[in-house]
Amino acid sequence: MFTKRALSIVLLASIVMLATGVRLVRALPLIQEPDPQAEATLGGDGGLATPIPVPPKGWVTEQENVGQGLAAALAPPLGSFLDIWVDDVDNYNPAVAYNSRHDEYLVVWENDRGATRDIYARRVAGNGTLKSSFTIVSNANKWNYLPDVAYNPVRDEYLVVYTYQVNTSDYDIYARRVKWDGSWMSAEISVNLDAAKQWYPAVAYNSQNDEYLVVYENYWSGSLRDIAAQRVASDGVLLSWRNIATAPNTVRRLPDVAYNATRNEYLIAYTYQYNPTDGDIYGKVASANLGTLGTEMYIADTTFNQDGVALAAGPNEYLAVWEDGPSTTHRTIFGRRVSGAGALQPDFAIVDHFNQACVEVAAGYGPIYGYLVAWRFIGSSSHWDVYGRYVKAGQDSAWESEFAIDTGSDLQRSPALACGSRGDCLVVEEDNWPSADYEIRGRLALARHVYLPLVVRNS
Repeated sequence: MFTKRALSIVLLASIVMLATGVRLVRALPLIQEPDPQAEATLGGDGGLATPIPVPPKGWVTEQENVGQGLAAALAPPLGSFLDIWVDDVDNYNPAVAYNSRHDEYLVVWENDRGATRDIYARRVAGNGTLKSSFTIVSNANKWNYLPDVAYNPVRDEYLVVYTYQVNTSDYDIYARRVKWDGSWMSAEISVNLDAAKQWYPAVAYNSQNDEYLVVYENYWSGSLRDIAAQRVASDGVLLSWRNIATAPNTVRRLPDVAYNATRNEYLIAYTYQYNPTDGDIYGKVASANLGTLGTEMYIADTTFNQDGVALAAGPNEYLAVWEDGPSTTHRTIFGRRVSGAGALQPDFAIVDHFNQACVEVAAGYGPIYGYLVAWRFIGSSSHWDVYGRYVKAGQDSAWESEFAIDTGSDLQRSPALACGSRGDCLVVEEDNWPSADYEIRGRLALARHVYLPLVVRNS
């Protein structure tokens, strides 16, 4: 009887702990509103940016369940804000991958100094500790930008892909293998050096074949853009290439890719732009060797404008998420599961605020809560925040309520995320704190783990 009562008390305490989590929020100074981001003109000295000291920040605790009900209380506990990179120039387009062998993340981004844009990287431990940083690629008076990254646990290294600006009318796709701690990097890998513009690369790792698939957009003219894919062996050797989707006088843009280890296949999704105000989300399933392509399927095809698709792979399925809506001031986030066999499941809204905009969506998969979806919420021209919400694997609806990841008085945008083997997810973003230029910051969304003590009954 004593043992059962003790166990009941432990279970009750665990439930209370789940319903009354405490998270950290930062107390931010008032700052001047920055100018909107603009593409830099060529010029400048291309000097290497050096991090500048950051003043200490204060922290306050916030009870998640005060006045918000149980759903808000079940939002994940959030770690401290992480200043992944802070300097005196703009930093854009972060991407992140999880390292399962060392329980850490690699964050990559572009550092903008006008005429020169470089790709930087920083390691972040699974507990949020900031580790070493290093430069992936730098070319004076050239742009290396739009990075993505995937982790290879067999070789314990990453493949970082990016766009390289040859000149104003020629952009190419390059990649570099990077050892897990940054102590070694391969020579640059020429993924595609065709004429015209190849840009917006995305990469996925194939665990069965120990190789990568890089997808990207080919920009031939304003009326012709298509989607292509290149297999890259784990040693950097280029394997087969294939055009994934094209047709005369059609525009397909902004691809993403996810790998299904159960079937050894990929889902490649992209925006099919019918006209400047009408885009749809389409995709194809591709075999590992690109020998077989499925029929082009519509993932989202309505009278509204869909754009910015992001993919995540779950257990023998995919989740596609995108921004959707009737106008630039009313943008929602929708999602749709695609089965491993390529069957479309019902679509559903993840977040919809009437006459407000939710854009720049990202997604990742973790084993505890399932898919984490993050996006930028535009409250006004001077109020941008990052929010998140979970979607359970196998479910065609969002789970629990949306929750704030960063609602600081500064501007946050361009979230990216990756989830670890324990279910924790690192969300990274552009943030113009503590000054008007954009820095790379992050925050861990932590899965709740309940540990029950072992109760030994005497016989």
